[in-house]
Amino acid sequence: MFVDGRQARRRRQLNFMSPRMESIESYDVVILGGGPAGAATALSLRSHAPDLSVALIEQSNYQTIRIGETLPPSVQPLLERIGVWQTFLAEDHLPAYGTCAAWGSDALHENEFFFQPAQRGWHLDRRRFDAMLAHEAANRGVVFYRDWKFLDSHLDGSKKFRLTIAGNGGQRKLIDAAFVVDATGRLAAFAAHQGVQKSFEDRLLAVFMFFQFDPADEFTETYTLVEACEQGWWYSALLPDGKLAVGFMSDSDIIKSRRLISFRVWLDLLETTRHTRKRVTNAQPVGAPVTYPASSRRLAQTAGNGWLAVGDAATTFDPLSSAGIMKGLRSGVLASYAIGDFFKGNTSGLEKYEALLKREFENYLATRADYYGREKRWANSVFWQRRHEQILVEPDQMNQSTVQFSHEAGNDVGTGACSG
Repeated sequence: MFVDGRQARRRRQLNFMSPRMESIESYDVVILGGGPAGAATALSLRSHAPDLSVALIEQSNYQTIRIGETLPPSVQPLLERIGVWQTFLAEDHLPAYGTCAAWGSDALHENEFFFQPAQRGWHLDRRRFDAMLAHEAANRGVVFYRDWKFLDSHLDGSKKFRLTIAGNGGQRKLIDAAFVVDATGRLAAFAAHQGVQKSFEDRLLAVFMFFQFDPADEFTETYTLVEACEQGWWYSALLPDGKLAVGFMSDSDIIKSRRLISFRVWLDLLETTRHTRKRVTNAQPVGAPVTYPASSRRLAQTAGNGWLAVGDAATTFDPLSSAGIMKGLRSGVLASYAIGDFFKGNTSGLEKYEALLKREFENYLATRADYYGREKRWANSVFWQRRHEQILVEPDQMNQSTVQFSHEAGNDVGTGACSG
């Protein structure tokens, strides 16, 4: 079932009254966020706990740009578990034949230096992939609110969460939930509303530009390229629409002090690279640089009484890991088990879920430190010193340093495996 927030806009055009509340709707589980983590939670709940009523609330219509990610073949068991493997294959995403990386030296290496094994995967069209998961959930009985945004929540007298959501047209709706899943991405909007703090490990920010090729000069390199430099590292990969996404990763204060969100400054820095600049020799930049948060962080609490967080709402990984979507799908499946236990009167599942996410994040930090530690060419660089020293950034510092020029995107960029 679909509930389209755009319908509220059309109704309001006919009636110029202030936004009104409709009757209160009630569900066992309300999932805030229709990305991979939220949709995976919904899909897994339909198979693991089919008696529960589930609503999935997504603030977009999946039409805005979502920078993709390369999925490895190891995603198959997860997609099979939530019942969408064959549907995914039918979507016919671009094949990804690997990652090449200039990391630790100027020479290009295959990705035994990176998180994923060297094997064929897929360059995702994120808009199509995310929409497919949400539509599959709706087809299986999940009530899907598209173009509705979470505003606030409070506990009512029956110990349920009363949520306020708003459609794109301004109309508001009240929803009661016995259990809430925060799948709102890096914003972690519901957890923040509960007063949960975020703990940041770094200030990483991505500054992207997109390049268009002339039809006569079609870009045929299907691998992802990662190239380290003194002030950070570069990422580039082909998008499903034929454009090349090129991103520079560094700490927000470095990007700000060097004015690296400036079109000209960004292009000048690109020209200093050895490998990345060659990929855009016959291409033209499209638009201005766009920033995306890319920091590693976790919530101080990822589960509580009647709620939990999944995907990037719970923890965020460095884009070097290319693990964002895999992490989101996995957390959605695990969350469904904890939620099923909760409705059986067993809250220990929430504790186990939180412990699993904590251990996963700690393992990720160890792997991240290992890979950053392999780049030793710029010992005097502030960026690399921070990675080698593992400086913890407090949440208030993070907010002050990035609020002026970054925005929440809920997107992941990442790497796959290299064919050379």
